[in-house]
Amino acid sequence: MSTAPHLNPSEPAAEVPAPRPELDDAPPLLGSWRNIYILVLGTFVLFLALGWVLTEVYS
Repeated sequence: MSTAPHLNPSEPAAEVPAPRPELDDAPPLLGSWRNIYILVLGTFVLFLALGWVLTEVYS
């Protein structure tokens, strides 16, 4: 005996979620997600360069 609910093939398996327009809004910082990604990548590169410089100076 199956415990799964009976699904009628003519009915959709799941309800479609309601649209969420707030997901289309721009982020409050820097105006776009692209700018945020560039900031994060630039910070990462800066930390790598700083680590390399400190390694060279103190080794």
